[in-house]
Amino acid sequence: MRRVLVDTHIALWALGEPARLTDRERDLLVDPGVRRSLSPVSVWEAAIKREAGRLRAPRDLAGTLARQFELLPVDADLLERAAELPRHHGDPFDRVLVAHALRDGLELLTRDGTLARYGVRLAR
Repeated sequence: MRRVLVDTHIALWALGEPARLTDRERDLLVDPGVRRSLSPVSVWEAAIKREAGRLRAPRDLAGTLARQFELLPVDADLLERAAELPRHHGDPFDRVLVAHALRDGLELLTRDGTLARYGVRLAR
């Protein structure tokens, strides 16, 4: 089974603005042969943006996302790995996603091509 880690923006578009998804993104999100994962860090990132007024999202964001995606575990080892990554990308949330993908052998479904500089496989 193909394993894909979904970036925050893709997950939020899937839930609230599906017209923003490309056909390929949509196909990956509904393919029964794809195991779709999400980092709890994405829930945190979205909640921060919601509380800052930069995102409209439901209060039970974690529950809503957990119904659509497998939530991955976050532990101290993962966070340390993320902190040790080169600063190709300034967003610490995205570096955690990269650490997840590298550690767990996941493809990353994102539109942020900069993340490929880490050697992570981007879902195509």
